[in-house]
Amino acid sequence: MVTVLLLAGGKSQRMGADKALMRGGVARLRQLAIQCNAKRVITLCGGEGREHMFEGEVWTDPVSCSTLSEVLEWALSSIDGAVQLVCCDAFNLEEDGLKCLLTSNGCVPVDELGFRQPLLANCPANWSAAENDGSVSSLFARLPSFDMGPLAHQMKNFNGPND
Repeated sequence: MVTVLLLAGGKSQRMGADKALMRGGVARLRQLAIQCNAKRVITLCGGEGREHMFEGEVWTDPVSCSTLSEVLEWALSSIDGAVQLVCCDAFNLEEDGLKCLLTSNGCVPVDELGFRQPLLANCPANWSAAENDGSVSSLFARLPSFDMGPLAHQMKNFNGPND
């Protein structure tokens, strides 16, 4: 089984609001992971003081990490077995899309525009991240791209209020 790692680190400057609370937020994604029989669901909440915003198992970012790529590297090394990342702005993600990711055996899904979405990566057991050059995408460089076909629209990344 897979551990789902929900990424809910903080307020988005471009969105103008906390994406972890928008459109059902992390609560909806946590429930979706439970419906899909995730072995474990962990919410990475960002800094201390945000833990109370989320239910279940919640981890704060270690003080030794200053970038998202460092936090991901730390979290992935702290979890045994396969890990499915789910970013808090996966507003279009539904049960069929998450089930497809959970059974993909290691990939970075591609959205409907053909862009890799590393914050929705499926990291198989015994996989190790590539060298961290400071970018999130570098960590997942060795995972193949995965064309989600008719589910690709569920992989959309929302970065601005007009998305």
